[in-house]
Amino acid sequence: MKNPPPPPPVPTAAQAIEAIASWGELSEPRRKSLSTAVRTFCRLGGKKAPEITRLDPARCLAAMDAATPTALGVSPSTLGNARSGLRYILRRLGLLAPVRVREAVTDPRWATLIESLPKRFHPHRLRAFMEFCAARDIASDAISSETLVLYLENRVATRGGDSNRSDAHQVARQWRRMGQTLEGWPTTLLTLPPIEGRPSALPFSAYPASLQEGAGRYFDWCAGSPDGDPFDEGAGNALAPASIESRRKGLRLLLWGLVETGTPAAMISQLEALTQFDVARQTLAWHRKRLGAKPTAGLATMADTVQSLAAFFRIDGPERERLRRLLGACRPKRQKEIPEDKAVLIDRLSNDRTLGVLLILPGLLMAKARQMRDGSVSQKNVCSPPKPMEACWTAALAVAIQIELLLPIRLHDLASLKLDEEVRLTQVGRRAPQAHLRVAASKSGQTVETELTGEPAAVLQEYLLEFRPLGPHPETSWLFPNRDSADLPRSKAGFGAAIAGAIEKYVGETMTTHDFRILVATIIIQENPHAIEDIRAVLGHAGYEIAARHYRRNNRLGAAKRLSDNINRIKKRTALVAAAALPPSALNANWPGANRSRGRK
Repeated sequence: MKNPPPPPPVPTAAQAIEAIASWGELSEPRRKSLSTAVRTFCRLGGKKAPEITRLDPARCLAAMDAATPTALGVSPSTLGNARSGLRYILRRLGLLAPVRVREAVTDPRWATLIESLPKRFHPHRLRAFMEFCAARDIASDAISSETLVLYLENRVATRGGDSNRSDAHQVARQWRRMGQTLEGWPTTLLTLPPIEGRPSALPFSAYPASLQEGAGRYFDWCAGSPDGDPFDEGAGNALAPASIESRRKGLRLLLWGLVETGTPAAMISQLEALTQFDVARQTLAWHRKRLGAKPTAGLATMADTVQSLAAFFRIDGPERERLRRLLGACRPKRQKEIPEDKAVLIDRLSNDRTLGVLLILPGLLMAKARQMRDGSVSQKNVCSPPKPMEACWTAALAVAIQIELLLPIRLHDLASLKLDEEVRLTQVGRRAPQAHLRVAASKSGQTVETELTGEPAAVLQEYLLEFRPLGPHPETSWLFPNRDSADLPRSKAGFGAAIAGAIEKYVGETMTTHDFRILVATIIIQENPHAIEDIRAVLGHAGYEIAARHYRRNNRLGAAKRLSDNINRIKKRTALVAAAALPPSALNANWPGANRSRGRK
């Protein structure tokens, strides 16, 4: 078997620009556009010279995909053209495989499945996967996980970048979703194998039925006391869904550690074995070594799970005390300062330009929503038809960002807001609408609330009266209804990604919904350096620990600034006295205070 030819050498940006100039079959505007795409990538690296910037596909495509139009000072369409142009250049230079020419699907089985996709559902990844299979004569009933791997390999070879694996996971999710909602859809589940070299925990199905049954009882106990006994340990302390999912993850990791330390999965039949001191120490020691021999958040999750299991099995006395000391060594020390990455984020978001754009973003999005709802005509007389559904989604983003700026609640609480429960319009009118927002934080149970007046209340009122009826399920009580089900609120993952995308597009910053909490805490403490209680009340914390972190950093920066101002003021006050105290030989004629000191003498 012949060895494959070696890949072509990675060119510099200057070499790519020279090659583009030699592609005479392309028009001059096309060659200029391609050269601009290369120079745009050079700007991402701090305006590096083309002669020293290499076009490595793995690096440059990922960097271009992560870039934002605002950060580069270009329009979204210009950045999109640069991304596609750079991929064209890399394919022509032999660094990416050629793409398949898109053809109509002729296989009647695939055509039937594609036609059956819901009209409101936009499974772009799934549709591309189905067309990929049809072009290779892979029958719909022969689809398997190996087919998904082939699709992933094809995307890596032809497209590059670092989002291909997540795209393949999205195909698997959409395929499973269609199998659950459409009759006649193939029932095969698509999965991707773990990344080579990365360990993977076993699923619960790999263990005996008795352990799976015990795990089910444990998770029911986490959700609330199973027998309704008010004196049962854990009664009334039902965990939030996110916390239960954390316990589920911790349990899988503990069982996996037990398997990796020599106990076969088929022999682990009782969940209570994990609460034995020797077993817990063995599994946690293996994970600690795997994670780098120091306490981490993942190790703390497993320690919390062991502690919860000890409460579930009513472990008490000396055995529980031994476990408590063991688990304490697995938890990282409590943070007394804001982490470095969050401090950098605060500095980025607190400058006048970023904060100013962020504050006017809800109004800007509402203007965009009106334009989408009514349609528009561009300066070049290009008509854009009305898009009521897109207008509803955009107005919802405006309301969500406005709420986060005034009451930064967590994404789960934001997506689950209900009308006439957490959100109430107390005064409806064109002149002075008012609204009240009252939320019980799902994590801490603390209640946070605020009054919306002025422009924020007007944004909410306009969304409820004019845009929400254009979207799906307007009859439900959810402030942000789900696209496909009237019984569910809007998906957290999709909603959070849409909010982050809007901020990235218009503000030019990478910011999650949770980062609003950091931003608001910083604004509070900067305006009133000792308002720790304000931070706790607005963010809904049960204690003052996180508020104290913001106070310490702001007080440290403020103390340094106050010292610098004092030094400058004292220096100005004592300059003449100090100059007069120096001997004439010590004075330099170029020193600004020298002439003043001589004149005073």
